[in-house]
Amino acid sequence: MFLFNEALFFTILFILRSVYRMKDEDKLNQTITLKDGRKLGYIELGRSDGKPLFHFHGFPGSRLEANLLADRIGEMNLRLIGIDRPGMGLSDFKKNRSLLDWPDDVVELADVLRIDKFAVEGISGGGPYAAACAYKIPERLTSCGIISGVASKDLEIEKKMKLFSIIRLFPWLFRLMIWIKSRGMKDLEKAEKNLKKALIKFPEADRKVLDDPQILSKFIKESAEAFRQGSKGAYHEGKIYAKSWSFNLEDISSKLKVYIWHGEADEAVPVAMGREMCNLIPNCVGKFYPGEGHYSTIFNYYEDIIDALTS
Repeated sequence: MFLFNEALFFTILFILRSVYRMKDEDKLNQTITLKDGRKLGYIELGRSDGKPLFHFHGFPGSRLEANLLADRIGEMNLRLIGIDRPGMGLSDFKKNRSLLDWPDDVVELADVLRIDKFAVEGISGGGPYAAACAYKIPERLTSCGIISGVASKDLEIEKKMKLFSIIRLFPWLFRLMIWIKSRGMKDLEKAEKNLKKALIKFPEADRKVLDDPQILSKFIKESAEAFRQGSKGAYHEGKIYAKSWSFNLEDISSKLKVYIWHGEADEAVPVAMGREMCNLIPNCVGKFYPGEGHYSTIFNYYEDIIDALTS
């Protein structure tokens, strides 16, 4: 009788663990169906009753980028929601989409999740999407954060991103670059080894962050997820960056607080982009960190970022 009860106990324990594990996995791979029939993929982390913050991933990237920050949010009163942009991760591709289409998708997701007001943060290539939300749906936002964010090609910035020119002048070359990138993410172990070799060229602050095996592993997985459906989504997103944004930063509501954080040693996105955007956005607070790179800024100052966006 004792052996039977013991066996039953461990069976029940195994089932319960499996259920909770499935729940955690489900939170990483959630979708909704939008009004136009497309699937939109997202991830939820933190407290279900916490202050809502939508995270917009970099380029190319996926909702799993938010998972890189899972250990950092800890006991914060935060509900962090990362979203796949069209054609990446679990989100269906959308033909001829524009930057200003994005806020509509965000609002639909917020309505489904019964979230009225929320903050947004965009890192790197997610920065333009955060700015688009600040411009188009300020009434739904409590604050907006741009971290190491890409600026519009139209801004008069001395050092611009060469990628913009490649996309505009040699779209076939950009398509090839993205395809090669997507193929390189098929083998995660090989991709991780290649990135470790490439780290020697990164700024010191970025190397210190990505030297962490757990962060590096999650970084590779979230990057690979961007190409779950192939390279089409990332290719079309690149073309969006090379176009005009169709709105002016000066026209963002002065009632909305916008924050910009940028590392002065950022070699991926010039800090001049962050400074110029901050100069143009009416109610903007900018913080620019000496010695910080493209990846280190969000990791080294995430508590400060969350405090600003949710206070």
